[in-house]
Amino acid sequence: MLKEKKNCKGFTLVEMITVISIIGVLAAIIIPSILNYVHKAERAADKVTARLIGTTIVNLMVEYPDFQATFYQAKSMTWKVTIEGKSYVFRNVARADGSKSCHKSDHNENGKDKDNPLKQSGKGWEFVDLNNSASTEVTKKLNSRLDEIIGGDGVRNTYIPMRSTGYKHPAEDCNHDKDYSNSNKKGVERCSSNTYSYTDKWIVGYDAGPKGKDKGQVEVWAGDSYGKGANGPRVRLWPSPPSYY
Repeated sequence: MLKEKKNCKGFTLVEMITVISIIGVLAAIIIPSILNYVHKAERAADKVTARLIGTTIVNLMVEYPDFQATFYQAKSMTWKVTIEGKSYVFRNVARADGSKSCHKSDHNENGKDKDNPLKQSGKGWEFVDLNNSASTEVTKKLNSRLDEIIGGDGVRNTYIPMRSTGYKHPAEDCNHDKDYSNSNKKGVERCSSNTYSYTDKWIVGYDAGPKGKDKGQVEVWAGDSYGKGANGPRVRLWPSPPSYY
């Protein structure tokens, strides 16, 4: 007795192309949304870290009057910044690396302070005013206290992770200093857009007012170790980060 042959019909080429096309359309819709949520979560994590840094500095000012005096007296760098249309002078007091790679290009590792672990980039917090001897104890205190909260190993802490590496912003809020030119090739590339900025540096300082003479609110910014105005602030993360971040 002969067995009946089963009808094993497969997919046609048209059916396969149709399915692949549908998958491609769905991927084109879903993947950007997923990436957007990932970037949003990264920025949210950085804002949480910035709040921890900022509140830690404020608490140290309350506990140690010397810390507050040194923080505001540091002869640090000043930057003209704009956030959502408001322009003022930001006085940069201290900074720390937000990635493993950015500190390798920092001048402090090869300069006159290269043998001082408190004044090397990639060693936790470093004060911009490297010639101020009073800053050393303040730097130790800042590193030690933040290590308790964020995690680390004192001055041997290599960096405080910055999750978001870039963000879109209005052209008027582009905080690249056009008067400070950096010939670094990577820096030139990173400054090619007026509506997108990169971040790999934590910067703490304060709002010095429109003329740069005030001692106002402590602020935490995300900065860029490359580009025009190297190691300069790009976007304020605490307090009151802009709505587009």
